[in-house]
Amino acid sequence: MELANLILISYSRNLKFVESMSEYGKEPPGLFGDTLMCCDNPNFDDESPEHHASQRYKVEGWIWSTEQMGLLHPFKHRTLPFGFIASNELSRELFIILRGTITSYEWKNNLITAPTASVQGAANLGKVHSGFNHIFNATHKDVAAIHLGRLNVGTGDYYGTENTPERSGSIKDKIAEIVLNAGWHRNGYRIYIAGHSLGGALAMLSGAHLLTHDYEAYKDILSICTFGAPRVGNQDFCNWFKSVDVVRYFNTEDVVPTVPPPTSSLFGSDMNESNNEKVIGMREDGYRRFDETYGATKGLTYKPLENTNDGDSIKRAYVHIGTHRSFTLNKGSVSYNHNMKESYREGISMLAN
Repeated sequence: MELANLILISYSRNLKFVESMSEYGKEPPGLFGDTLMCCDNPNFDDESPEHHASQRYKVEGWIWSTEQMGLLHPFKHRTLPFGFIASNELSRELFIILRGTITSYEWKNNLITAPTASVQGAANLGKVHSGFNHIFNATHKDVAAIHLGRLNVGTGDYYGTENTPERSGSIKDKIAEIVLNAGWHRNGYRIYIAGHSLGGALAMLSGAHLLTHDYEAYKDILSICTFGAPRVGNQDFCNWFKSVDVVRYFNTEDVVPTVPPPTSSLFGSDMNESNNEKVIGMREDGYRRFDETYGATKGLTYKPLENTNDGDSIKRAYVHIGTHRSFTLNKGSVSYNHNMKESYREGISMLAN
């Protein structure tokens, strides 16, 4: 519950930032301070002055991400808070906390499901979801350059603010700066990475970033916890986490953990159970029409309509990672079933009882 409440802080700080910048054109004072208060109470509310938080955390750094604006602002970008890295000196714990999807730009990247190498130039180390990987790796400079490269025109911040060095890097850069370069593992700290939804996907990429940097140093001190997270990578990517404590919570009524599809190979060897060409044709036509109607494999690069070798299909399939803890809550809408503050905290309490 403590990790879930820390994620709520990342959500509330982002929302307060956007509300204030949109309405007043300035950042709320003290919103991104050096300390945070939290606890494991299921009724914790960061927006309430009486949330009775009992644990104090030192903020080692706030995590920011720069995104393109939409069609109405084609030459604008904005940098938003995505989470934070904080330490608890008393318990000797370091927390990397990441919120989930909020903006249309983030939703757009969620739909870019084609696989890419998790480590550039080394596809054998695992492939991951391209959209998630872009958000994890993109810097302020990368996003701004998209406008300059296409039309040779200037670009500016949507809020009219000057980008600062501590907010100009990528999520990956911030983790490298604060975690990898500081050597927390040598100081007896356990590292927790937690995220909800898109943040859960980024939590897995963050964990992989640490493990691919120094597997032996991090495998025994790293714990990753995700809530309502989608699939992130293939089996080769999953192999990095075999000796790592990974737990994923999901609501069986939440659609987000079901995406991207586990495989984009529409036909397997089971289609040849009959030798009758007409029977095989009828089955393939049924699958094909279903795929065309619902777009089950839309956005993926694999050829969906050819018979595939099952071994190859499994190797490139997206898989869930870690020990799963599931609960069932139907709140009557897609968004509510995925809600971190209400549904997932209620689900955690159900499992605890």
